[in-house]
Amino acid sequence: MAHTDPYRLTPSGGASGGADEARGGAGDPGVVRFLLWPALVISVIGNTVVSWTGAGLGAHLAFGAVTALTVTALVVRRLRSGR
Repeated sequence: MAHTDPYRLTPSGGASGGADEARGGAGDPGVVRFLLWPALVISVIGNTVVSWTGAGLGAHLAFGAVTALTVTALVVRRLRSGR
């Protein structure tokens, strides 16, 4: 019995780095997470500053979009990691 999991595309004992390739071939997942968290903090702080200063709608939308994208990326990474 070569494959015990019918949904697994690679053999479980392969040395091809199956877990890393399954995530899209990213080199080190810790680096992406390390970059996403500061981006999230900066975008939240930027949105707060823009709210206090009464800046235009474009600045609110830009900071809001960055916040939404970074939160979505962090949640997706968390769900895919299975922890």
